[in-house]
Amino acid sequence: MTNWLKMSVKLAVVLAGVSGASMVFGNLSVLAASNDDQSAALDYLNDVRAHMGIPLMELDPSLTTAAGKHANYLLLNQENGHTETPNMQGFSGKLPWDRAAAAGLDTDKFGVFEDVSFTTDSPEIGVQSLLDAPLHRASLILPDMSLLGVGYNKHALVLNPAKKWFTHTGTGVYPYDGQTGVPIGFYGFEIPNPLEQFDLEKSGYFITYAGVAQDKTDVTASLMNSRDEPIEIYKLKQELGDMNAWHIIPINELAYGETYTVTVENKSWSFTTVENPAEPSKEQKGSPVKTDPPKKYTQNDVGIRINGTYVDVSPKAKIIGESTFIPLRGVFEAMGAKVIWEGTRQEVTIVKGSKTIVLSIGKKEALVNGTRQALSNAPFISTDGSTYVPLRFATEALGAQVAWESDKWTAVINQLD
Repeated sequence: MTNWLKMSVKLAVVLAGVSGASMVFGNLSVLAASNDDQSAALDYLNDVRAHMGIPLMELDPSLTTAAGKHANYLLLNQENGHTETPNMQGFSGKLPWDRAAAAGLDTDKFGVFEDVSFTTDSPEIGVQSLLDAPLHRASLILPDMSLLGVGYNKHALVLNPAKKWFTHTGTGVYPYDGQTGVPIGFYGFEIPNPLEQFDLEKSGYFITYAGVAQDKTDVTASLMNSRDEPIEIYKLKQELGDMNAWHIIPINELAYGETYTVTVENKSWSFTTVENPAEPSKEQKGSPVKTDPPKKYTQNDVGIRINGTYVDVSPKAKIIGESTFIPLRGVFEAMGAKVIWEGTRQEVTIVKGSKTIVLSIGKKEALVNGTRQALSNAPFISTDGSTYVPLRFATEALGAQVAWESDKWTAVINQLD
């Protein structure tokens, strides 16, 4: 494979992903991904590919070695890209194909790609965050991708998919035909941000058609709702080495609980978006939830009760001064919000419905739907590497009411929607 073809693979990084995202800076010990972690990532991705009706991938030892070494390099040096620097801890090759070749893969025969996510609550969540990021998704849904390397630790998930050069067996689409629970929007949480060239801060959820010949300069595409009304779209081409992907971008967020039909060239398929989380559940309610605390809480282990149910968070919520701080994990997810940690800018983004809150580590200021608001306390990173944000401001900005039960050391959150 010639050097120009290697360099035509466009690299990108998911710096933030799905709810539950967090970064741990306190523990920099290097741990190899377990076989269970590798299998979990592969199985999750292959389940998606099976629903798409395209060939499954298999773990490759050389690619897994390369991916694992890069994940450890990122952890050791607290970096977040695809390029490694000689003389830095854990250096194993400048670029993904260099690392794969050093590990034993024939890169003249196979094209190597790389997708990195810093949403590391589990390998499965990391894979989904990559599927939710269009520039990363494209390589993972190519039917010709046959090999996969997986590197995973508490800092990063690194996937190295690979395909034989100059093969073309068809196209892959995502969301796939018949998929349900599809998000309504994309909010730019990817580097590079594909929305910037369209001067958009958010859009509808990207739809990807991957596996188009390189010489295809345009594709015909349309998006219709269930009433056969056309949805306004943009189109974006992405280079993938010896072929391309095309992204269909709804200019506005999609509707909740709606079925859409996509047509690209001569291929049509449909998917359905997630139900509106703000609407009352259609499921029959069971017995009332008991509000008795499951244990005795303290100043350094504060109880959190959301709509009558106690929520376990790890690490523990705590009181500092007169303010309650909570870790990124647990609380906002239980409220139906998406939480994203962006390590480079040291920012936390919380998205729920039409509300977007951006908090910066060490800054007594927040952005709520783009409007600046003062904070009485700034978010911080604890000595054990956990990110904490002020409970009252973040939850009230999402439209919830917060009360304090001093005798139980418990914060009570009641959602209004």
